[in-house]
Amino acid sequence: MQDTSINKPGIKTTEFWATILGTIIVAGASEFGLNIAPASAIGVAAMVITYVAGRVINKNTQSKIAKK
Repeated sequence: MQDTSINKPGIKTTEFWATILGTIIVAGASEFGLNIAPASAIGVAAMVITYVAGRVINKNTQSKIAKK
């Protein structure tokens, strides 16, 4: 059975939704007048970036292994 999770289109990936959600949290909070400390916004952004980078690296590694 072949794993098709590495071939999903962008909108169906968790990386896409993590990026959207992180953006909405940071940008939306400032639009609604919630005073978020810059350190908190940076923390959310860092978590999203780390998650997305890790998933992309993992998917690329799985893809290379599957080709062998």
